[in-house]
Amino acid sequence: MLRNYFNFIYGESWLDRVLLFVLAISIHAIFWTFAPVYFVPNYQIDTMEMMVIGQNWVISTFKHPAFQGWVVEIYSILFSRAEFVPYLVSQTACILTAVVVWFFASKFLSPQLAVLASLTLLSYPYFNSDSTIYNNRTFMRLFWVLAIYFLYFALENNRRRDWIFVGVALALGMYCKFTTVVLILTILIFMFFDSRARKHWRTFNPYITTGVCFLITIPLLIWLIQNYDAMSGYVFNSIGKSETKIWDHFISPISFFVKQFQFILILLIPVYPIIGLRWRFDFTKIFYTQSGRYLTFFIFVPLILQLLIASFCAGDMRGALGCHLWLLLPTFLLYAVKFTVEREKYGFAFKLVFINIFVFAVGTIFVYQFSPFITGKGSRYHFAGKDLARVVDKIWFDNYSTPIPFVRGDDWLTESVCVYSRNCPNVYSELWATEKQFEQSGGVLLWLIDDWGKVPKRSIRGCFGNRDFYYSEQTGKPDDWLKQFPNATKFQSIELEQKTLAKVPSIKIGIAIIPPKKEE
Repeated sequence: MLRNYFNFIYGESWLDRVLLFVLAISIHAIFWTFAPVYFVPNYQIDTMEMMVIGQNWVISTFKHPAFQGWVVEIYSILFSRAEFVPYLVSQTACILTAVVVWFFASKFLSPQLAVLASLTLLSYPYFNSDSTIYNNRTFMRLFWVLAIYFLYFALENNRRRDWIFVGVALALGMYCKFTTVVLILTILIFMFFDSRARKHWRTFNPYITTGVCFLITIPLLIWLIQNYDAMSGYVFNSIGKSETKIWDHFISPISFFVKQFQFILILLIPVYPIIGLRWRFDFTKIFYTQSGRYLTFFIFVPLILQLLIASFCAGDMRGALGCHLWLLLPTFLLYAVKFTVEREKYGFAFKLVFINIFVFAVGTIFVYQFSPFITGKGSRYHFAGKDLARVVDKIWFDNYSTPIPFVRGDDWLTESVCVYSRNCPNVYSELWATEKQFEQSGGVLLWLIDDWGKVPKRSIRGCFGNRDFYYSEQTGKPDDWLKQFPNATKFQSIELEQKTLAKVPSIKIGIAIIPPKKEE
């Protein structure tokens, strides 16, 4: 009976394809924009970091550039800082990425399969459950596929506007995350080794792309030069182990590659009815057509470069750092694998898209709500950030009538207060304030009381282990850290229950106030 209502799943007209795309993407985006407000008690740490960075309008931090922060701040202003804002921003990036993939896939696939290649991304964790974590990779994925999309047309038609768009996309990608350098290297390699692409070096267009990208990134480059020491310090402390063994350089890329299989398998689910289990690649398409070589190159060469980076770092590179590598995988499989499309198989593939939307939604809610019953532990998204903000507000306003100038200390705590309190303008950071300003204006100090046996390690970053804002108080115990504030007034510690019905340990938080100095 439902088939009568959803005949456009089997339809072949352009209207059927548009209706199918709009229906699927709308259901997906509406759920992941508004539902997390109710089943995620506390923003993830990356999300809060972006919100704090955005309201300070800095060009970059010592960790990442700040484009995502700007976007979420603009949305926050437009929507009066509603709780759904970071989820809406995240879904904006997801929808735009899916649209670009659709347009790009239509150059390789039939109209129906192009829509399928696009909607398959709704099964990708970074478009559903992990989209609740708004971070520097969110918009980087959009600019990644945009650059590949415009470069394809630039090479095919040699229109100057396409070359300019490539430069803009790469520049904005750099403002999101420096990983965009991998794509820039991939483009350069392709432009030198592909015979048809190489001829474009004899025109002005590639140099226009370079110039546009350079001009847009000048402010970021100036910031990097001015902050080179701090930035390089963060990078070298992050990329690898303090002591590496020779086999670490082999184990690290293998480990990173293995972690990618979870993403590959998930993306295979909706396209499985079409390509089947026994793949037979059409190598004529892959190696002997210009389009096939282009598509293959921009999937596998970035992967190879990431593996080389993992080998160089010799550390435990997170699988999430490869999230951008597989956005075009469904397009590649539907293009490169030999198969015969049958109407029923086509319809079943699209039904799997809708089934996945439902399964991932229900599964994510289950994990968020019921995982503490299984593990006996809470996590960051169970933290009572709103309660902490209310307690901090009360303690401050019981003593002073002005807004809280700064909160300072453990990033997990301070960012929660800054985001959930309308009375606390900012987290203290060396990026936008000085010690003298903090000493003059005063503020609130917050730290975790280290009951390490009860507080789950994955739900905290350790006492002042703040690498997001690169605090000077990165290491040391709370008592040692507090000695630098001799005029601090300590209050009774706060104990907060985590936002779950499961019996999990409460979190103890220390609090102190630095009184503002009176103006003379």
